Order: sequence, then C-alpha cells, then structure tokens
Amino acid sequence: MKSMKNSGIITLVAVGMLALSLAACEISSTNEDPNRATTARTQNLLTHAQVNLVYGFGGDISQYNSVLMQQMAGTERIHLDVSRYNFSSGIAGAVWDRNLYSGGMNNLHILINQATEEEAFHHRGVAKIMMAYALGQTSSLWNNIPYTEAFQGSANTAPAYDSGEDIYGIVQDLLTEGIEDLGRTPNPRFVLGNEDVIYRGDRQRWIRAARALSARFHNHLSKIDPQGSANAVLDALNAGAIASNVDNMRIEFGGEASDANPWHNHETSAFGTNTMLGEFYVDLLLSIDDPRLPFFAATNSDGDYVGSPAGSAVTDRGEFSELGSYYASTDGPFNFITYAEVEFIRAEAHYRLSQFNNAATAMNNAIIASLEDVTGTADPDYVAAQASEDATSIQAGGFERLMTHKYVALFLEPEVFSDWRRTGIPNLTPANPNLTNDVIPRRWPYPANEIATNAANVQAASQGGASITDRVWWDVP
Repeated sequence: MKSMKNSGIITLVAVGMLALSLAACEISSTNEDPNRATTARTQNLLTHAQVNLVYGFGGDISQYNSVLMQQMAGTERIHLDVSRYNFSSGIAGAVWDRNLYSGGMNNLHILINQATEEEAFHHRGVAKIMMAYALGQTSSLWNNIPYTEAFQGSANTAPAYDSGEDIYGIVQDLLTEGIEDLGRTPNPRFVLGNEDVIYRGDRQRWIRAARALSARFHNHLSKIDPQGSANAVLDALNAGAIASNVDNMRIEFGGEASDANPWHNHETSAFGTNTMLGEFYVDLLLSIDDPRLPFFAATNSDGDYVGSPAGSAVTDRGEFSELGSYYASTDGPFNFITYAEVEFIRAEAHYRLSQFNNAATAMNNAIIASLEDVTGTADPDYVAAQASEDATSIQAGGFERLMTHKYVALFLEPEVFSDWRRTGIPNLTPANPNLTNDVIPRRWPYPANEIATNAANVQAASQGGASITDRVWWDVP
C-alpha cells in the first residue's frame, strides 16, 4: 500500500490545463470573473507551471537519467540510443523546449513579475522556490544555461548563458527570497490555495521544502568544498526543513488515465516498450532482499524479477521485468524532494564532517522513511539488516553503503544522476565503452534548437561544443 496522502490528488482539471501551459504565454478562461481576471490568471499560471515541470522532470528527464544510471534499461528506439550513449541534441531538446524554457519556467517568470505588481506575495514566494528548483536541476544537467537574459520572447531570441556557478548562487537567492515572501502579508485578493497542487497553499510546508532544496543544492558542491558544503547543508536543514513523509514535496496523481503520472503515460504509450527494469538495479535489490522490489518492479512471465542488461535490445519482453505498480499505476507520485532524501543528505553532511553517530542516525532514518513511503511499513527484518548502522560501522566503510541505499530509495528521481557524478556510487559499468572511451555520460547535450538559433551563445557556454562526457562545474575530477 502506498503512503501518499500528504499533498492531495491532482485533479482532472489541473492536468487538463497542461495543454494550455505549453503555450506558456497568454492564459485565459471563459469562466473568469472579469472583475478578478488577474486573480484567476495568477492562479492558473502557478498550476500550469507546477504541472509542466512535473511532466518535464518526471518525464523525459527521469526516463533518460534512469537509463544512464541503469535503474531502467533502454530496450528500443530512443531509449536504447540513450542507453548506448547515442544521446543526441534532438532528444535533449524536447524537454528543454516544451516543459522548461517555453513551459514551466516561462510561466514562473511571468508569475513572479505579475505577482510583484499585484502584491500576491505568497504566490510569488512559491514561484521563486519552484524557479530555484527548476534552475538548479536544469543547470545540473546542462551546466551553463540562460536565465538573466531568458524569457524575453521576441525582444531577445538569443539570450546569453549564465555560468553554472552563477546559477547556483541565483538558486540560493531565490530560495531565501521565496521564504521571505511566504512570511509577508499579501493583497487579500490573492490567497494561496488549491491552485497550488503540491501543498494546497500550506506556507509552512513550502518553507520547509525550500530549506530542503537549499540543502540539496549545497550538497551538489561536495567535491569542490567538502566541509563548507556540509556545514551549509546542516545550516539549511537545522533551520527547519522537511521532517517527515507528511511534508514530502510531491505531486500525486489521480486514479484515471487522464490524470495519470508521467511514467504511467510513458508505459501505456507507443514508447512503453522502450524501457524495462535495469539488470543492475534489480540484481542490487535482490541481493539485499529489498521489500520495495515488488512495488518498483513487476515479475516477468516466469514470475521472477529479472532486469534487462544495459545497452541491449530486447526481443522477448516476457523475459524481463516491467515497471512496478508504484510508478506504473495512474496515481504514482512525482517527488521534487522527500524526507528520505533530506535524511540521506543530512547523513552525508555529517559523514564528511566526521560526525559518525549523527551520520548513522540520519542514514537509518532515511531508509525507514523510504520503506514507509513506498510499502506502507518498515519491515523489521530489513531494518535490522540494512538500517542498523552505528558510528563504528559507518566510519569503517559506511559511505558506500549510505550512497547505495540512496540510489535504491530515489528510484527514477533525477537526483540520482547528480549523486553518481559526485560520488561514483554505485560503480556502474559503461554500456557502450567504445562510443565514449569507456566513460558514462556526465551531462546532457545542448538542445538542437538552441544550437540552431542561439549558436554563438551555445558555443561560448560550452567553450566550442560540449560533449556528453564533459563535466558540469561542480563535477571536478
């Protein structure tokens, strides 16, 4: 049984608005009160942006990252290409163009400006937190990206790229400003409510989520400043971040196909045969007798859990495991950030500061939180075997175990790709070593449309052309 009752169910109407959000510019409704048209438009913009980002980060980004990280296997067509590291600018461009820059992020930009004029401070605060999330995650994939000159439409069709390092500073500023806005008194015409399909207008939960996201993006800097980033992580979390599964920052979907989550839509589409469970991931869960396996994976035609080898085409789909009900069902969630991830981040920060008692406690909390969220309970035998670290054991090699358990828990979440690049855990074997000189891709290629229409800035941002094996700024060797 899934434990997913913290955010409310996204409705058919909200998901239906997705089509409108693709235009990402002018949004209207024939049912609006003409005396309050701007209020309705502000509310619509927020809903559109949230849903659009979910279908980006929970759709193409989740799919391709999970294939690169061998949680899933690309078995046909585009996903097989990505699994073999033939990761093209055309593949990457779809989500950049549709869900990010022309979709959710543009809506957030409009909303921030509009909410400033209307003194809709709570809407602006949420929009800034969402923009911080989107910018941080986008930069983690592409490194240098447009922001300060973006979203100007025909006034500037070739925006310059901000450096990845500058983007991360902007992310932290937006999170701080978002928290401040949520504490301000808005124009009474603009009360944050159900148009917020993540927290339904609960400002305190938004503030806790913002601090959790701040910790995540500080944690990304672990390779360039191990101690400084660890202290910044703990400062953010100790100020009051997500503290239970009830506060998970997520969108939950409805029980009908029209309300379904992105992975269900993928699985039931013409591209559903493009992916199976990955051999590495299934074998890992089998090796630790993980109770989440029946939720994350379905059995094959023989009733067994069998993952498909990375980089291999599949001719007999009955031989391997399809995606399990937790994400393949219509009401599977999309997680922006969860309590389990927060505790894994906390554990890592304490570990880097040699605070091993605290690291062990946080790691155990993270494993239990994930078990309860996915299966509805924390199996006592599993907890005894896997969530029983203490200071001595975690100091003597527990970091690999910590990051491996995070890899297991954050199944299909985009953050797994960032964790692997920071830590090298788990130790994955390249699926196509001949194409990339025995290196797994470490970034996404710039989109084809950007290369065609904004070539000079793309060239400047990538020092002449970024390879998928290049590293983003914080991913130092």
